[in-house]
Amino acid sequence: MMKKFLAVLLTLCLMASFAVVAQAEPTEVVFWNGYTGPDQPVLEEIVNDFNVSQDDVRIKMEIMPWDTLYQKLMPAMIAGNAPDVIAMSVTRYGEYAMAGKLEPLDSYVEASSVIDADNMVPGLYNAGKFEGTQYAMPMACAAMVMYYNKDMFRAAGLDPENPPTTMDELQDAWSMLIIKDDNGNITQYAQAIGVKSTVAMMPVFMWAYGAEYIQDGKAVLNSPEGVEAMTMIANAFAEGISPVGLTGQEADNLFAAHKAAIEFNGQWAIAGFRDAGVDLGIAEVPSGKGGHKTWGGDTILCISADSKVKDAAWSFIEYFNNVDAQTKWSLGVGFIPTRLVLADSEELLSGNPDIAVFIKSAQYADIFMADQPLSGRIDEEILVPLYESITRGTAQPAEALDKAAQQLDALLAE
Repeated sequence: MMKKFLAVLLTLCLMASFAVVAQAEPTEVVFWNGYTGPDQPVLEEIVNDFNVSQDDVRIKMEIMPWDTLYQKLMPAMIAGNAPDVIAMSVTRYGEYAMAGKLEPLDSYVEASSVIDADNMVPGLYNAGKFEGTQYAMPMACAAMVMYYNKDMFRAAGLDPENPPTTMDELQDAWSMLIIKDDNGNITQYAQAIGVKSTVAMMPVFMWAYGAEYIQDGKAVLNSPEGVEAMTMIANAFAEGISPVGLTGQEADNLFAAHKAAIEFNGQWAIAGFRDAGVDLGIAEVPSGKGGHKTWGGDTILCISADSKVKDAAWSFIEYFNNVDAQTKWSLGVGFIPTRLVLADSEELLSGNPDIAVFIKSAQYADIFMADQPLSGRIDEEILVPLYESITRGTAQPAEALDKAAQQLDALLAE
């Protein structure tokens, strides 16, 4: 009898032990992203911080090149084995939301004590709303600023501590910064302006004049404001302000080689320009009659619609957007914090003095065509040919914009 009692007692103890182990096992959340560069160690540290901060959730992070991630993601979603949390470009998530593959986040945001919509960087946060539903939260925030070569400004008689703040002042500076030899050949360009394979440099000029590209599902880029903006660009290129046909990388190279005095770009370019010996000035892009607006990006966080651990996945997204994680992300990588409350953070501004200009810029940065699943085709098939024809002088701005508007309406109607 005693042996039987002991056997039962042992069985009960083992069952209790297994129950405790089962209860203590954390929920696993699979997280895909493409941060394979210098930002990877910082992201790994933040993920580790989250994992050790509590016992309920463990992030299993899988890092791969971005192109590999996009190649694998939709097949994984269709097969039902998608990751729980996905980082992706803000310009790419719309196609997955449209296909019903992403979880709506509105209820999570509403119930959150961490995420306050009014305290998030507006451009990237608002770009996460697709057809009225919030599907994405900010991860890595970027903004375009104006880089300029202080040595070239001094040589031109311009004050390097007071760069242009308006489009009129910028055009005045262009005329002083362009240098030609005795034969009329340009030896120094005023600005390196990319028109293809680049972040949205040209839209900054359109926005400065009050022009837009799409409104209420219709093309509006051929508005009077658009014609005025592109006429200014056509005249500037005719004067040789920038070489024609530059990719974004070629524009970077020209500025880094001390062959151009100004370039619009994001914060990832700082180290390369300084390594190239540029006496680097960083300022907000100039404003225009259309107000102050710049390009913004970059990546967002989404939850798979088929995830079985959505609450756990959301807890990580909340953590990533808290003040401590965002401070570490900004100091370690240089991304703009997603929280506006950090705009005056002494720790952040003293640890990374460059970031002040980016934080200011982020407050009026616009995510170019973030809600357009066809944005890639729009850029390649319509906008790049438009910019090329105008900057090369092969078409008049008004006619080129009318043609582009017709093409854009046709594409949007597909």
